[in-house]
Amino acid sequence: MFGLNLKDRQADRMPDRQDNLVMLALESSADRASAAVVRTGMPGIQHLHEARHGHAALISELARAALAEAGVEPDEITHVAAGRGPGSFTGIRVALAAAKGFSLATGAAGTGVSCLAAAAHDASPRADGGHVIATADTRRGSYFAQLFTAAADPLSEILEIDPEDDRPLAGAWHGAMVTGAGAVPLAEAFENAGLQPDLSALPIDSLQVARLAEVRISRCLDHEPLLPLYVAPAFLGPSKS
Repeated sequence: MFGLNLKDRQADRMPDRQDNLVMLALESSADRASAAVVRTGMPGIQHLHEARHGHAALISELARAALAEAGVEPDEITHVAAGRGPGSFTGIRVALAAAKGFSLATGAAGTGVSCLAAAAHDASPRADGGHVIATADTRRGSYFAQLFTAAADPLSEILEIDPEDDRPLAGAWHGAMVTGAGAVPLAEAFENAGLQPDLSALPIDSLQVARLAEVRISRCLDHEPLLPLYVAPAFLGPSKS
């Protein structure tokens, strides 16, 4: 095994059919850390911990617990996916760093997933053919938001929207279902836009990341990198003036 370079190991492990996929997915961009194991034809296994901080101390143990419950040995993993954000600056880095570590250690292919896209994909069956606005908390009183089709294809760039801002919402966003942390605040703030908050949506987690990654792999779409998806500069403390 150690006589092969990393590209050889990944090529040897890459499944040639979708029924060979065994994925470890990690997510820690918001107020929970989670790890999931998904293999084709089997229910997904997920371990999660609700916490606003401290994801770095938990993510690897959550991954090991999910792998153990799923009966998957590390050398069986074909893909490692991780949420890229947007979200918590530190939390995004935790999941991505852990994913890179598992990918390097096992030779599995690494793939990043936008958390907004994963949330939109999870919400799409409930969208009744309409558009979906996926949101995430910036922790600054505003929300990251992106507009998607009912098939979870992006229709806009990622925006930062402040519910206190009196600027009107673009017409293409009107009538959309809103999912994520900003669902209720944005629906209330833009009541004339007819937004429909999705109250049944679960917070973003590793199973949502895994499901979208699995669809993309099955369609042979390009992999996103295991790199952070930052929309705004990291807030590291009060500005110096």
